[in-house]
Amino acid sequence: MAQLPNVKLKVHPSMFDLMMSVLEGNAASAADERTRMDARDLMEKRMRFTRLYPGKNGELYASVQMYESEAAEMIRQLLYACGGVYPPKKEYSQGLKHGGGHDGG
Repeated sequence: MAQLPNVKLKVHPSMFDLMMSVLEGNAASAADERTRMDARDLMEKRMRFTRLYPGKNGELYASVQMYESEAAEMIRQLLYACGGVYPPKKEYSQGLKHGGGHDGG
């Protein structure tokens, strides 16, 4: 039996539209083929598996379910689109604590 996606997001339809627009832009004009292909793949999967549901107040929300690897790729795609638009103001990573080993990801 197949495992169900373990990442679940409830987003306003406008945020879903924005996410899909970013993927569409990456699919059309990303500098590297891998990013373009992965964006197309995510678009196809999100359109096939995302559903609209009514929320508690009657407003619709998009239920986006992804596997962990798809969620990681979605974040990569969104960050790719932000490159050059939001230049880091400081090296936040310098404030992170060091782990003791590999985190499995």
